[in-house]
Amino acid sequence: MQRMCSQCEASYDITVEDVAFYDAVSPVIAGKKYPIPAPEMCPNCRSVRRMVWRNERSLYNRPCALCKKTIVCMYHADLPYNVLCEQCWPSDRWDAMQFGRAYEDGTLFWEQFDALLKAVAHRGLFITGRPENSDYTNWAGPCKDCYLVFNSGLLQDCYYSKGLIESKDCMDMSTCQNCEWCYECINASNCYNATHCQNCSQCQDSTFLFNCVGCDHCIGCTNLTHASYCIFNEKVSKEEYDRQSASLLGAGSFSKHEGLRERFAELVTKAIHRERQSVNTENSTGDFLFNTKNCRLCFEVFKAEDCAYLDCSKRCKSSQDLYGYGYDSELLYQCTGVGYSFNVLFSVQCERCSDSMYCFQCTDCKNCFGCVGLRKHEYCILNKQYTKEEYEALASAIIGSMQADNSWGKFLPSSISPFGYNETVALEYFPGTKGDLVVRGWKWSEHETLSPQVAKIIEAMQLPDSIEEIPDDITEWAIRCRVTGKPFRIIRKELEFYRRMQLPIPRLHPDERHRKRLAMRNPRHLWDRSCAKCGNAIQTTYSPERPEVVYCEECYLKEVY
Repeated sequence: MQRMCSQCEASYDITVEDVAFYDAVSPVIAGKKYPIPAPEMCPNCRSVRRMVWRNERSLYNRPCALCKKTIVCMYHADLPYNVLCEQCWPSDRWDAMQFGRAYEDGTLFWEQFDALLKAVAHRGLFITGRPENSDYTNWAGPCKDCYLVFNSGLLQDCYYSKGLIESKDCMDMSTCQNCEWCYECINASNCYNATHCQNCSQCQDSTFLFNCVGCDHCIGCTNLTHASYCIFNEKVSKEEYDRQSASLLGAGSFSKHEGLRERFAELVTKAIHRERQSVNTENSTGDFLFNTKNCRLCFEVFKAEDCAYLDCSKRCKSSQDLYGYGYDSELLYQCTGVGYSFNVLFSVQCERCSDSMYCFQCTDCKNCFGCVGLRKHEYCILNKQYTKEEYEALASAIIGSMQADNSWGKFLPSSISPFGYNETVALEYFPGTKGDLVVRGWKWSEHETLSPQVAKIIEAMQLPDSIEEIPDDITEWAIRCRVTGKPFRIIRKELEFYRRMQLPIPRLHPDERHRKRLAMRNPRHLWDRSCAKCGNAIQTTYSPERPEVVYCEECYLKEVY
């Protein structure tokens, strides 16, 4: 059935599969099923509502509410929340149950949940595993000696990256895995000593590649497979390669790299583009899908089955409307950052939970409703303990009240999110200006993120052109971004990385570099278009008016392989 989005008025479909899923996740309490209604918003607007609860990159200093030491966290000091460091959060020095409160009949559930959200301590950063010397990471798994990496994990000596998994000695990466000594890559896997590569796998000792597989010693190439010693898709001798490589890259020359970047961007525009970036998928739609089966409108999803409307999620089954995490979860619906869980609905930052709904930062809990920060509890509502029978009676009453005010079955409202739209991943995937977003009802943060405290700031364009001319004491300065004007620092290991890789010092702030990588990715939307080779209808993230030559998967594979 077709519906009109209550927020953007776009038309969207509710499929038979969707209806069956809503029935499957509708909670049964004391033998009575409480049907979850079909959503009133389109998939994109539902994504935004979830994303405004996820701040990955906006980091601030504030004191831990318990030990009082200054910490790096995602909550500005002006926000009305108690925030704990990574040592105090899992400790026995506090108990979220002490903030439990009785449900007040006649008061909106959201108002009571918001009051609890402001009373219970929050985790300053969302990190799993045991990070080592990686204080400036967020929404990250185990990391060692990492700096400003987000939505990443199993890393060592990695910096300024998002979506980087199982990698070492990498910098400025987006959605990559199993890489080593790589720089400024997007959607790269199993690469070594590769820079400026997009949609590449098993490539090494190469730079500026697009849609290449198994290549080595290549520069400025597109759509090559298992090629060696190629420059701009032309085969050359090793001696000629070495000569042109020195001329094109200039041993870490900024001007040489920028010239090559501009030339390569033109080549990419004219190259053949595949309709989507997917590997080993079956009956799935979306983009950047890997080992998926029966997945609809999913993006950046790994090892998922029977899912729909997922973003940046891994190892999920039978789930819908999820942003982030996943990991061996099943029957999740409208969640942000929930993992290792079963049958969890409308929740944020929960791990190893089951049969729970409307929870925030809960761990190892089951049968909980509207709880915040609980660990190893069952049959709790608003952090107050009940017997099984009491829980079922009160949960049923709350759902009935939410059904009456039309809030049942909807994700947590953006109005009670701790973050402004511009602090969250929503701005990355659905950008907009402050004026437009505030008019549409979104919160906007005026808080300034962490800024380097240094005695000297140098303009980016005053830096020496070559990495060989950069002095050791640049690590004591800050560089003013040539686009945003924001100062940023070069840390010692970063400088060592540039020197080893013969790369120029960046002239852009890490946030601006991240934004530019995002701009190189297609939007999370599928358009109807015809294959430029066979003319068959395809669905692709390349809109029909774009100039790229787009092939269907079958034609692309025939052409390239």
